[in-house]
Amino acid sequence: MSERLEPYRKFIFIGIIIIVLGITFSTTMKDTVGSLGIVFIAVGGLFFIIGMSKKRKEDEQKDK
Repeated sequence: MSERLEPYRKFIFIGIIIIVLGITFSTTMKDTVGSLGIVFIAVGGLFFIIGMSKKRKEDEQKDK
């Protein structure tokens, strides 16, 4: 039962996980690694945007 994910879903899931880690770092460990949390949020957002872009391109190819 090894069902493979579409490439855009991998990017979206990775982005969400990195964003969650960033929020955790910036709220609970604010004194030690707070700025690292902000960087994680930004990188996670970038992965999320890449995943959504790949999804849009895939949907456009399906419509043709």
